[in-house]
Amino acid sequence: MRMIIILHILFLLSPYTFAQNYKETIQAEIDAINEMSLWIAYLVPLDSLGKVIEDEYMDFNQVHSYKILDDGQIKNANILFTMYFDSDNKIRKVFKRWADGGALHSIAYYDSNGRLIYGVYSRGDEIHGKLYADASGFHIEHFPEANECNDCFEAYLFLSTKCIETQYSIILQSPPNAKRTNFMPQVGDSAILCSAYIYSLPDGEKTTEGEDGTAVSFGMPVVISALTNGWCRVNSIFNAHIGYIPIQDIEIIK
Repeated sequence: MRMIIILHILFLLSPYTFAQNYKETIQAEIDAINEMSLWIAYLVPLDSLGKVIEDEYMDFNQVHSYKILDDGQIKNANILFTMYFDSDNKIRKVFKRWADGGALHSIAYYDSNGRLIYGVYSRGDEIHGKLYADASGFHIEHFPEANECNDCFEAYLFLSTKCIETQYSIILQSPPNAKRTNFMPQVGDSAILCSAYIYSLPDGEKTTEGEDGTAVSFGMPVVISALTNGWCRVNSIFNAHIGYIPIQDIEIIK
């Protein structure tokens, strides 16, 4: 009888254990990507004359082709998204803002084979989500849950780097003068909040409002003001203290 009870408890806990296992495994891959040296590049549109289109609200009928540029070439360019290449010239991370240059559109991580392993995305309002991908399939978290759907993320995330090549008819290759960086968090770093709430203290109470009354929202830009035991103390872009957030719930922007 005791064995039956134990087996029943293990059965009830198994979904939670599975969820923790895939998140921990994928988080380890994300951490490894953020710790490695990456080279920054930008995808920009070109007109029929081969000139970079600068208008952020461009008509896509103007676009003739696309090109990948480095930091020294993007003055006034309309950046569609930022890519980060590893030392083997493979994309490991992609970051995109909404066209007005403000809040988060999406961030995606890819393994060495170009397969999507993790992504976050935001519609620009309260609707947002996270996707974890492994051999067993996609594990999707949509917020609010009432808006949950199985394929919402496909409008925001490329499922592989091959999809990027196909979409833009371009060879994915880092420019020769690309700047090198990594995403180890440092005080003063700009970041994106990938949570709809923050904490008053590390392991403290959750809140959706900063100390100065700032409303917290998924995808909002913040600045790291302190680091402590896996947590970040974050400020608004106006330097007002907001609260604390686990490091895995922010994305450094470079």
